[in-house]
Amino acid sequence: MPRRRSDGLTDLTFGTSAAGVAATLVVAAAIAGCQAGSTDIGCQIGPQIVLPGTTPLPLWPEVRIDRLGGGFVLLGSDTTAVRWTAIDMIGTAAAEQVVALPPGALRAFYALAGAGAPGDTVIVGVLAPAANGTDAELSFLAAPIDGSPAGAPGAPVVIFPGGADPVNAPPMVAMGTSASAMYAGAAWIDPQSGFPTYVFVDGQGQVVAEPAVIENEPAPGYSCLGFSSGKQELTISYQKAPIDPLLGPQWLIADVPLGGGVSTLRLNVTQPNGTMSCALGTLYQPAISGAALEYAIVWQDSSGTWLSVYEGPSTGQVKSYPFASSTDFGGPELQPPLAGMTAFGSDFGVLAVRPHSVEMWRVDRAGNRRSGSLVFPSLEGDVSGVSSVAEPLAIPPAAQLTATYADGAGTGTGRRLVVNATCQ
Repeated sequence: MPRRRSDGLTDLTFGTSAAGVAATLVVAAAIAGCQAGSTDIGCQIGPQIVLPGTTPLPLWPEVRIDRLGGGFVLLGSDTTAVRWTAIDMIGTAAAEQVVALPPGALRAFYALAGAGAPGDTVIVGVLAPAANGTDAELSFLAAPIDGSPAGAPGAPVVIFPGGADPVNAPPMVAMGTSASAMYAGAAWIDPQSGFPTYVFVDGQGQVVAEPAVIENEPAPGYSCLGFSSGKQELTISYQKAPIDPLLGPQWLIADVPLGGGVSTLRLNVTQPNGTMSCALGTLYQPAISGAALEYAIVWQDSSGTWLSVYEGPSTGQVKSYPFASSTDFGGPELQPPLAGMTAFGSDFGVLAVRPHSVEMWRVDRAGNRRSGSLVFPSLEGDVSGVSSVAEPLAIPPAAQLTATYADGAGTGTGRRLVVNATCQ
């Protein structure tokens, strides 16, 4: 797997705790289980929070962790409800809250916004059948994070023709919390133009302005639409298929300030006619004196796992390095999925989901992976629903990544862990 270098171009385009406690939480220095190698890469597991599986949320297969101030919020959904639990900075969880979805809802999306304070409201994007029963429509409702009654869904913001037909692929929609936690972001592929589109949603569940296009260059398709932390109020990332089939897909990171205007970083990192998984990214501090924060991503193809580091506008280059061969795990289909990334010092931490555990790898900026790994705790060796969030670089200590995952969900004694890893 030879190292390679490719060009990266920057393109500017238009553009309080709830009453009660849901469950008794255990905060411990360690949990019995697979901990081998926990100090091999210069990283340590911190105190862990254990949420017993006595309510639905801890064992749901898809739960996202969002940072809120010095604490976190865990959010998840099924087709009937959205549930969440707020965790403060000392590890105390508020009661699990729930808002019911309208009957017949196809799917829910969610993020935090602020009605009176950052993150005091859960904004729920409801994808439901339209009146004709064939199309699908997306609307938003606002639910106070303390469990007070939620408002009704507002008027539909976008209609997806045929989106309610189970034969068709479901509409591509994503939601994320803004940097200030005063707005939720929603993004989708516009059914009329085919272009990625976004909108800000305030703490009342109202769109701040008309939906705006992220970019208007034709492409055969888009995928991996999602939100992450970045340089502006919203950061939206996605993969763009190439018009020329001999070229590989592009990875794009769009920074969107409140009020309009989009700054898009386009990363060409795949080999000709290559493939690319959905990528995970983080901001990092380049070694160049006085340089602004820039982006790095990790991603996979059939050959293995890659680190791509954008060096900034002074060079306009993104350098890509392979650091974990798929053959190490028995082939492309068996390589562990990626679930998180953080930057610390001159290195990166990459979270990988193994068959019976979650572990962090340490990789330097030249793609050299340090021997060993930080193995996250598990009592059952049966982990699922992994989500993570990194500490913002502007808030020291920067070398922290917090992950959550269900542990033993299929054993009848399952729980959800919230685990913090710190690297030196």
